[in-house]
Amino acid sequence: MRILFCIALLFAAVPSVQAELVYDVFYRAAGVDGIGSAVLNVAPDETIRGVEVILRETATNSETSPLGTGGLRGYAIELQSSTPGSFENGAYNSSFQFPATGNDGDTFSAFNFAGGTAGVEVAANTVELSLGTVDLIGPTLGNQIQFSLADFSPSVDNFVLANNVALDDVINFGNTLTLASITAIPEPSSFALIGTLGSVVLLRRRRR
Repeated sequence: MRILFCIALLFAAVPSVQAELVYDVFYRAAGVDGIGSAVLNVAPDETIRGVEVILRETATNSETSPLGTGGLRGYAIELQSSTPGSFENGAYNSSFQFPATGNDGDTFSAFNFAGGTAGVEVAANTVELSLGTVDLIGPTLGNQIQFSLADFSPSVDNFVLANNVALDDVINFGNTLTLASITAIPEPSSFALIGTLGSVVLLRRRRR
């Protein structure tokens, strides 16, 4: 009896190991993932086409992925930028049955009546689902535009898995992507040409 009691105490003292699922939404532009505070240098007034809005699920321990198996039943997300009018050609994920978009692609919302749209495993314990694509209009010379994402309506469950579990409270909406327009730096060949021209000018002045 004492042995059983000791075993029971031992199991009670061992913490249960549960896999933690982490969810992020972010922009993916030109191969750059807007995780954290990412910066992408662009030409002045350049428009980056087909930027994806990604929902990523990461498991810290081995566990069946609800996003990769049952999938996402519905979502509603707001696209935000520090400069108004920086979005064009928004297109939701057409795998959902009943999609809708907001003004000029700055809102994505879609849902399925039955089942969900599954994500794709891109690495071990990492599943991604594209919520849609949008064109980002870059800044003028020497300026920056920051792009962020927000829950469409914080008081409502907008991200719901196929098993009817809501994700809104566990999704990280704090990731940003900044498009920065910088002054072009001359190439080494350009520096050489400038140096040659300068030498010619000096020689002419000396001859005079």
